[in-house]
Amino acid sequence: MNTLQDVAKAAIGSLTLRGAAAMAIAFAAQQMHIELPEGASAEIAEALTELLFYAGLLAVGVGRARARGPIA
Repeated sequence: MNTLQDVAKAAIGSLTLRGAAAMAIAFAAQQMHIELPEGASAEIAEALTELLFYAGLLAVGVGRARARGPIA
């Protein structure tokens, strides 16, 4: 049963990077004639978004560590 909160989350989620990535993944899979299970493109998009987020955090941490060390 879809509640108003679920519908609102789905609408907001479709406007985010994850939503755009899910649509791009679904389109690419369709162009390559790959049939994805229901919801697979959203799961892949979420995993890629989290990977991008954590890679950004790692890059910031490395940059801050290098900035505090000696300048070579």
